[in-house]
Amino acid sequence: MKYAIVYAWFMVSVCYSSCGQNQTNAPSNNNRANRANYTESQLKEADTAKVPMSMVRNVKQARNGDILIASYLGVFRYDGTSFINLTRKIIPPGVSSFWDVLEDRKGNLWFASKDSGVYYYNGKTFQHFTTKDGLASNSALHIYEDKAGNIWFGASRYDGKSFRTFTAKDGFPGNSIRLLLEDKTGKLWFGAQGENMFVYDGKTIAIVNGEY
Repeated sequence: MKYAIVYAWFMVSVCYSSCGQNQTNAPSNNNRANRANYTESQLKEADTAKVPMSMVRNVKQARNGDILIASYLGVFRYDGTSFINLTRKIIPPGVSSFWDVLEDRKGNLWFASKDSGVYYYNGKTFQHFTTKDGLASNSALHIYEDKAGNIWFGASRYDGKSFRTFTAKDGFPGNSIRLLLEDKTGKLWFGAQGENMFVYDGKTIAIVNGEY
């Protein structure tokens, strides 16, 4: 099967990631997104990473069947034959920390990082979004596209032009969103770390508890 090798590799990576959760020497990027910040020796060493080893945070499938992998070594695309590091030009492999990847309905790619905000890639150029652009936090751990075409990054919603960030004033418990799903009625279900799950119908927030 075409993707048998990547499935086997993924299972090994998940095991490695789970076993290594408590390690203290995991790479971090400290909000540094420019290759100019690193020496030639650092770049050379980092660029030897040809596959997404170390921690893998998310795996998605592109519309053409390719596998998209968000990892500590960058965001990789696997076409059934080889891996390509899509983020090599913006953050050196080995010092990046990506948690999620999404291909939107227009075929553009979005990359969510641990502490460097969000990157948009149209296949040719990158665009970088941070709190300066309206993002709620530079720690973006989950990406979701709703039925209207809005892109969600935790409590921040991007409509293609600008961000709207939902806060406690809107009824949002916090920004530590880990899961998001839109049901058939258009309601958005949010799963947040350290908080009860809550539902947003476009107007009000309802906390999921024994009375919901």
